[in-house]
Amino acid sequence: MTEFDTQGMTAAEYRKASAEAAQKAAFVAAFTGCVVALVTLPFSAWMLMLVMGALHGAYPVVAAVGYGTSILFVLGASLLTGFIRRLFRK
Repeated sequence: MTEFDTQGMTAAEYRKASAEAAQKAAFVAAFTGCVVALVTLPFSAWMLMLVMGALHGAYPVVAAVGYGTSILFVLGASLLTGFIRRLFRK
């Protein structure tokens, strides 16, 4: 919202426009975060699969996991992180 958009507005109209702009910015930030998380999910799962495979090669006690399992691990870790962040939010 620029100063030219606010000329001739009452205080109530200005507050409403400011609230709508803040809501739109919050939506864009959340949507962008969701898209980034979805785009990086396959790479994160692939890296986890490679790390677990390397650990399995060095220490046979560690189980080797496939790609689907690593995707589920990454999704579970993301959900757990989100819940923990929500618990400790101010």
